[in-house]
Amino acid sequence: MKYIFMIFSATDLRIGKMIRIVTKNRYNHCSICLKEDLGKFYSFSRVYRSNPLIGGFVTESPCRYTLSSKTGMKIVRIPLPDVSYQHVKEFISKMKDCGDEYVYNYFSAAAYPFGKKFDRKNAFTCAEFAHEVMRTAGITMPKKANIREMELALSEYPYTEGRAVDILDNPSWGEDPYLQHIAKTRQAIQIASRFRKLIVGHA
Repeated sequence: MKYIFMIFSATDLRIGKMIRIVTKNRYNHCSICLKEDLGKFYSFSRVYRSNPLIGGFVTESPCRYTLSSKTGMKIVRIPLPDVSYQHVKEFISKMKDCGDEYVYNYFSAAAYPFGKKFDRKNAFTCAEFAHEVMRTAGITMPKKANIREMELALSEYPYTEGRAVDILDNPSWGEDPYLQHIAKTRQAIQIASRFRKLIVGHA
């Protein structure tokens, strides 16, 4: 028996606060962790703190969540048979190996408050990614990738809830580029490339 972790977070960023107001959810973001040390998360999110328009598949350092003492977090511990765990690991490994092919699904994010989604090739929101991971694991999920509904669907599993700074123990940044500052020209190139992939993609 192995464990994966669904991590719901209430981030202390302007967009996160706005999402919680619009959706009336406690949490605005979700990630997946494969190890009990909680040293590395996987999600679809912004790559750099300074620019929310550069988003895609990211390997998140827990340090993202300890930058502010106001960030709330709920970590759900989900037991899986070895075979199911391996399926999840392979699913995430494929995304890591082909990370440049995946982009954040801004279309679905914009439509999320209205209960809509836009299926695009190799494009996910954090909720769509976590939803797909749970389905890969064989966990029954609601039809829509809704953070609140997924939280309710996982309510039978043990969890830890509180401030991220109190839950996460001495995290390391590792290779997460979250705090890097890149030139405006490079930012513009990355934004254009990601939106081109999103626009030309298809379900």
